[in-house]
Amino acid sequence: MSSGERTAWSARVVISSLLCTTHSAPRCTVRHSTATRVVYIFSSAPTRSFLTSCYCSGCFTCCLRSGLRVYNVEPLVEKAHYSKDELGEVLLCEMVFRTNWLLVVKARRPCNLLLLDDQQRVFKAEVLFKSPIRALRARKDKVAVVLSSSIQVLSVPSLQRMALLRTPSTVRPLCSLASDNNASQLLAAPAHRKGSVQLLDVSRAVKGAQSSSPAVVGCHQTNLVCLSLSANGTKLATASARGTIIRLWDTASKRMLHELRRGSDYADVYCINFNPSASLVSCVSDKGTVHVWTARGAYAHVAAAAAAPGSAVHAPHARALCAFVDDNNAVVICEDGTFHKFTFSAEGNCHRSDFEYFLQVGEDDEFLQ
Repeated sequence: MSSGERTAWSARVVISSLLCTTHSAPRCTVRHSTATRVVYIFSSAPTRSFLTSCYCSGCFTCCLRSGLRVYNVEPLVEKAHYSKDELGEVLLCEMVFRTNWLLVVKARRPCNLLLLDDQQRVFKAEVLFKSPIRALRARKDKVAVVLSSSIQVLSVPSLQRMALLRTPSTVRPLCSLASDNNASQLLAAPAHRKGSVQLLDVSRAVKGAQSSSPAVVGCHQTNLVCLSLSANGTKLATASARGTIIRLWDTASKRMLHELRRGSDYADVYCINFNPSASLVSCVSDKGTVHVWTARGAYAHVAAAAAAPGSAVHAPHARALCAFVDDNNAVVICEDGTFHKFTFSAEGNCHRSDFEYFLQVGEDDEFLQ
């Protein structure tokens, strides 16, 4: 693929899982305090895209105008490739961990949710909604479907409705599901009050698909732009339209644990993620940086370092996602088709351990034996 072709393609990258190891690579630019690391992500070919949150099962999907691709992260190889003739243009795709199920929304049928069996390469179920599907979030047994003014939680693979949550139609299609199967089935979404989040345990749904009343937490004074639950659902991270701070909340007591300073300039926060044990928090924004905060105790004495003067940043519309692999490794996937792995230490040292243009990575069955 030429550099011109790399600039021209349009993709919607949906990160369903992340897993990586360390390899030698050139060191990246880093500034840090005792409690934070900041990694600068370089982006050269921004494209229009739709990005969602990250989970931990070792794969990610790329939704293209020309179809759909599924990638394994370690090693980075293409696992599945669906052409435009098979699927058409794909708007959204959410993996149900490392199962054979893929949840797909096509551009020509934006109100239809399709359940695709990747082993047999056939659709097994379909649900039609009254409004276009704006986002999807899945755990192993459920999927949250974000619509214009509600979120419907469906069981997988039956796609039967389990819960219903009303949401404002004027905010971003935000949603987060606790992914740990042994923890509470907590769902977080924007509330009708500006800057607030509603929390709902979807396991408490009753007959007739009517859910128990959600708890509402006032998080910010301005509209929410990003939110994320830890895997076990005990912690919630939120960011507002200002983007200067990330606030951490205890979902049981509904109390704020700490404020993490991302920077003094306003920023559009694209993604926030916890590591599996919720001891680390990361975020990525339109400033072209990924911040990683060390969390100890009740997140005391945690602060974000400022961006280095003259560092490369993303174009205004170039989005990226970040997620942890473990306490020393993170992965970033950018909408320009670049794939980054970073290794960091408690002392604040950080280097990029791998870099790829993932659309140039073809199918390689030899690595998938």
